[in-house]
Amino acid sequence: MTSALSLSNVTKRYGANTSVDAISLEVPAGAIVALLGPNGAGKSTTMKMCAGFIAPDEGTIAVAGRDIAADRDAARLATTFLPENVVLYEELSGRENLEHLLAIGSPLRLSRAELDQALITAGLQEEAITRRASTYSKGMRQKVGLALALSRQSALLLLDEPTSGLDPHSAAEFNAALRNAAARGVGVLMATHDIWRAREVATQVLVMTRGRIALQLDPASLSAEEIERRFFLEAAA
Repeated sequence: MTSALSLSNVTKRYGANTSVDAISLEVPAGAIVALLGPNGAGKSTTMKMCAGFIAPDEGTIAVAGRDIAADRDAARLATTFLPENVVLYEELSGRENLEHLLAIGSPLRLSRAELDQALITAGLQEEAITRRASTYSKGMRQKVGLALALSRQSALLLLDEPTSGLDPHSAAEFNAALRNAAARGVGVLMATHDIWRAREVATQVLVMTRGRIALQLDPASLSAEEIERRFFLEAAA
């Protein structure tokens, strides 16, 4: 099966500073990969390159087998990027937001029933579907974003600090919705500082320091405390 995301020897420089230094990683379809790292490690730059917002100076990035440099539009259509704070149209309902966002750059049109089902599958409560987004919490906004990824049948979902600011219950709900998306074949790369939540949901944890992937960890075989210990040892090295 084609990988949702593949990076090969990707480097990004800003003047004399190397932000990302020859990293390679892969996100298989249906996998959830957590990218951990201290501030300045290169996580944000990596995510921006994967989303096609900035271009690498060296190396290649492919989304669902499509080289971003060679076929940027196709790669972007296969990708849904959710920033830390998902921006919705406040005066529109969850359903109306999803319908509008789907129409941007895509010919995809769904019926009202299909829109509602996508939102419910993403974990949004049925009573919230027709409420204005101005009443939504951060967790509810993220679920609209997940519904967008599912509706577009995105191969890749990029998440920037998805559980930041969420209470434990909302974070657990979001992780459940994320597992549901992965079970449908979506590959997920999430940049996060939340070691405990990453350990709960990720199939692989990558620790990034000084622009490089320093550790590749299996969260199923390690406790959150052990991941944290290794993370801080690597960050301090």
